[in-house]
Amino acid sequence: MIAEYTRNEQLLLQKFAGGEPSAFQYIFNQHYRALCYFAFTIVDNEQEAEDLVQESFSKLWHKRADFTTATNIKAFLFIATKNAGLNFLKARQRLSVREQEFSYLQEEEVSAEMEGFDPVLTETEIIQQLYEEIEALPTQCRRIFKMSYLEGQKNEDIANALQISYNTVRAQKLRALKLIRSSLIKKNILPLLGVYIALMKYYHNY
Repeated sequence: MIAEYTRNEQLLLQKFAGGEPSAFQYIFNQHYRALCYFAFTIVDNEQEAEDLVQESFSKLWHKRADFTTATNIKAFLFIATKNAGLNFLKARQRLSVREQEFSYLQEEEVSAEMEGFDPVLTETEIIQQLYEEIEALPTQCRRIFKMSYLEGQKNEDIANALQISYNTVRAQKLRALKLIRSSLIKKNILPLLGVYIALMKYYHNY
């Protein structure tokens, strides 16, 4: 029985290393739920937990030729998910600190900013940049992003409409978000978005 298990494991690893989709799907089904629960215990957010796990599987796929045992694969997934969760918490903490810094702005400083602040114009510029980034996405990535975030369709409906897997939909959505965020950072638009939100909070309470 042990010998048979070993042969089956080696066969799975060979198929996985060779890029066999069914081998990846088997590993995904075996660990996905446990990883989601594990990630949730770290970030306390179901959607973020699922996204972090999806990212861990993406990393696993890129390193698929590096594993010699199924135990190595499991360890990699849990370590990758743990690290991603901790990084998420650090990023969220930094964001919280940044928001607090905005709240400590002196009233005259905010008022000075408000003198030249046109919320409609600023929002228009940001939205224009976002749509430009969406249109620059790869074809399938762009189509899935629009169906999800602009049309409000569920992942299952998108998968059925495009005849692709649910996991592909999630992976493409995550890829789109990363590409957009990276581009906005390079163009220095992401900080502008943060300033816009902070000033809008003041604007509505003024």
